[in-house]
Order: sequence, then structure tokens, then C-alpha cells
Amino acid sequence: MKVRGRFAAVMMIAGLALHLDAFTQSSASAKSGVYVPVTTPASGTINLYAEEHGHGRPILMIHGLAASTYTWRNIVPTLARKNRVITLDMKGFGRSDKPFDTAYSSHDHADLIVAFIRKTKLRNFTLIGHSYGGAVSLLVAEKLRRAGERRIRNMVIMNAPAFPQKPTPFISFMGTLVLPYAVMSLIPPELTAWSSLEPENVLRTSFEDITAYARPYWQASARHALISTARQIVPDDLDAILHGYRKLHQPTLVIWCDRDKTVPIKTGRRLARTLPNARFRVIKGCFHAPQDEQPKAFLRRIRPFINRH
Repeated sequence: MKVRGRFAAVMMIAGLALHLDAFTQSSASAKSGVYVPVTTPASGTINLYAEEHGHGRPILMIHGLAASTYTWRNIVPTLARKNRVITLDMKGFGRSDKPFDTAYSSHDHADLIVAFIRKTKLRNFTLIGHSYGGAVSLLVAEKLRRAGERRIRNMVIMNAPAFPQKPTPFISFMGTLVLPYAVMSLIPPELTAWSSLEPENVLRTSFEDITAYARPYWQASARHALISTARQIVPDDLDAILHGYRKLHQPTLVIWCDRDKTVPIKTGRRLARTLPNARFRVIKGCFHAPQDEQPKAFLRRIRPFINRH
């Protein structure tokens, strides 16, 4: 692993997330993608890319920072046997529009997802959010609650930065003035993606996945979206959002990796205690992306919950 050591600094500086995911479709993602134009005051009209599989009660899945619909490739086929599964690329990620603007805050992302839910007339659905997408999903639930819309049947929140924590090296670096744009334009995305993997996952990650993880960040617009989102990752009204957690009464399954170094497991336990109707489950042997690292264990935990509640 001497070569990996040489690239450790690249991971700290270029700092793409633990599991970068791209807009390349996997074999599980047949030609089912559509663009849905949605409009909000801050973002204007944005074409959000979504993929749909299966039939039954809907499941809407929201990816994490630097990810896309690709992150769900290992679990969609199983879930789609009994459910209508919708995976969505947030603004600036995957195949969705990536404008060079500043409307990349948590509220901006949540407002667009709420607009998507309304436009596609989703009701009685399961909302699944991973990492940053989990935090955004909680905000989506709160916005719908405030609007008096009982659309969400239940939720699965995974490894989400739901409470204040010390910034990761990636977030700290992205907060610097000019350096992120310069570094991310000079470092090959494949190198950054490879060096960002935990040592235990290097040999388990295929060349196809490394290529997929890296591909979006050849685009200047994707790099801008990632940097802008990272710089606004903490909402200005965080205290009000935290207070709102106690009003989210949907049955919620909070899932965490036991080795998560990005969002500590204590955050998951605190979230499960705070939400009025939540239970907490741990998946052993994974770091930050259970759907990618331990898909079978992840499915064993969520399928009974989704079907029962």
C-alpha cells in the first residue's frame, strides 16, 4: 500500500467524499431515466434527472454529497420487486442540471425535491436519504409538514450529518477561497476517487466503479456544484431545523455504519432519540455507505420496515 500512502495527501486536499458516485447507469439501471423540470424561486427551473423501476408503493431515494443515482445500483433491483423505486439526482449532481449559480444550500436542494414530489404527485411513499441526502430528506419532511402535506409514509435515514459536528477535512478545504477550484481542475478525478477509498475497500472496488465515481468531476459545472454545496452544508437556521425534528412523526429507521469516520455513530443514536417514532440499527463492517459496502445487510434491515409501516 505504499502507492496509497503517496496519494493520501490528494485525498485530504482534493477531498471528494468517501464514496463518489457518478451519472453512469449500471446494469440495474435500464433505460428508465427521465428529466423532470421543476421550479423554485431561488433556483428557477431545473431539470432533475430521475430513474424509476418496479411497481407498488413508491420509494424515493436521495443520494449523498458528490453522489448520484448510481449509489443505489446494488439495492434497486431487490426493492423494485415489490415497490416502485425512484432514484433522484439532486441539482448539480449526476445527470441533473448544474448551473453556475449559488443556489446550492440545503434549503435550495430540499425545495427542489419538494417541487419534484409535488409535480410527480408522490404520496404515501418511503423517503430514503443517505449522508447529506439524509439531512436534506429530514428538511424535506419538515417542509412538507409545515405545508400540511402528509405525503411521506415513513423514512430511512442513513449516516446523516443531522446535528452539528466538527467539519471534515473535505468540508474545511472546500471552504477556502480559490484553492478548491484550482486543485479539482488539476487532479485527475480517477486518482482522487481511488485515493478516497478506505484501505479495506480498495480491492473490493472495481475499475468500472472507480471510473463511474470519477466521471462527473471532469465537468467544471459539477465541480462548482460540489464546492458550492459543501460551502453551504450547514444551514443558517440550523437551530430551527433541529427543533423541527421532534415534530416529524413518521415511522423512521435510522441506520448507521459501525465504522463511520465521516459522521460519528453518536449522531445516529441522538437522531433516533430525537425523532418521535424512530428506531436505530447498526450495520457492522461498513464505513459510511451501507448501500454500497453492505447491500445485503442493508436490505435485510430496511425491507421489513418498509413493508410493515
